[in-house]
Amino acid sequence: MSQSSERLRYYVEYHSKINSITLSVQVTNSGLTCTIGPQAIDLIPVNLHRQDAAATSETHSERIVLPARVMPTRTTLDPSSSQSSLLTLKLTALPNAPLSSLSTLSLTSTSASELPPVPLPAAQLQGLENIGCGCCGNVLLKCDNNINSQENGPIQRVVDLPSEHWQELVDCWMCHEEDFTELREGDLGARLGQALVGGSYILIHAANVDLGAVAIEEDACAIDWTKGIKRRWRPLACSRCLYPIGDGWYQSKLEDGTDLEMIQAKFHKYSVEFKGNDRKTNAPLIVPRQRFASYVAAEIFESARHHATYRFILQDRLEGHDMMLLWMLNWDSTIITNQKPVNDSQIAWDTSLQSDLCASITSIHSTTEHERGKKVMKVLYLEAPVEEQEVNMREGSCPKEVALWDRWRGDPGVERLQFNKELLLGLLTMLEQSSSCQPPTLNGAATAVLAMDGMRVGFIET
Repeated sequence: MSQSSERLRYYVEYHSKINSITLSVQVTNSGLTCTIGPQAIDLIPVNLHRQDAAATSETHSERIVLPARVMPTRTTLDPSSSQSSLLTLKLTALPNAPLSSLSTLSLTSTSASELPPVPLPAAQLQGLENIGCGCCGNVLLKCDNNINSQENGPIQRVVDLPSEHWQELVDCWMCHEEDFTELREGDLGARLGQALVGGSYILIHAANVDLGAVAIEEDACAIDWTKGIKRRWRPLACSRCLYPIGDGWYQSKLEDGTDLEMIQAKFHKYSVEFKGNDRKTNAPLIVPRQRFASYVAAEIFESARHHATYRFILQDRLEGHDMMLLWMLNWDSTIITNQKPVNDSQIAWDTSLQSDLCASITSIHSTTEHERGKKVMKVLYLEAPVEEQEVNMREGSCPKEVALWDRWRGDPGVERLQFNKELLLGLLTMLEQSSSCQPPTLNGAATAVLAMDGMRVGFIET
């Protein structure tokens, strides 16, 4: 099949804050005509304007519905003027003129100042009564013995935390009656019957937790309670299937830690299921499942908004091993592409997470009239170096990637975020696939490697 008979490959990136639209397209040998309307771009190979090719123009041309209006114009992209068949066209979006008909985006005149949505805020969890393991469904909170149902639980009130970094706003919360002497700085405790909703977790009072349904993960049991503080967060797993579900805040009055007492439980939203009844309809509470990547994006944005921190090291929550560098470039890009990701990752991870993590890639393709793009967070990322590279560094040979890791690890301005190892491996796979969708990789033969210490460009759907 000749190049002219292949489907045109394109990639569109829109930045609402600067009213910029960038179109990258793989041009045929004969050139390409771009008819730019106020709401769409028609890509038509030059040879389709000939009389003998008119009948097949519908097959070979492409229409891209834009996320913002632009000034109508017409231009021809000629590959002979460049050494590459991949050409780029920059357009200026009309300010305050989003398309009202978009179904997948809500772009209003104030969209540039809107924040990325927090997955599952308290408003979506009203009616929550109990929490179950996201893997086996094991009920994690104490049930109401007066009701013949395992789903009725102790939760009576669901409220949002003021911020992931609430300790900076503590003066505004002096009316809260919780005994702050029982909690270390930076930890807000839930009362009995109350669920405090954070960006990626829910805080529950220990007295509401079924202690037989949770267990400290085995890898974290060996703790020397004679050193440091007496109260610590320890990773929790479901006692039935050992699936990681969150963290418990424990204290010990004995040096050997044999009298562990839980004070609070922090359940990760992406690791549990929610049980209850809708208070308006009295129907079972239906909580849509959110992608793990959405929670990562929410935590990154929250740190960036409060601390002006844009660089992160993502770690395995059990072992504390560094797994990925992440640098947030922007959070409000809109991506439209028909380039499918290259699925050639050699990373071994839990394949049951694939539909959850990679949905943000497959949904970005502009496949229908109503699918016009997705909001994404654009990042730079770098996988942790293999042990052999670190050995070479100690012996005097220092690849740029290893040197970058060394600088970030020693920089106090870089924040650490911890997640389950399997989820981070899945996130890394998703980022690799998003890289394969970007220029100059429209032919799917290479990866988009940024010429800056080996970091690569990727995106996470918000």
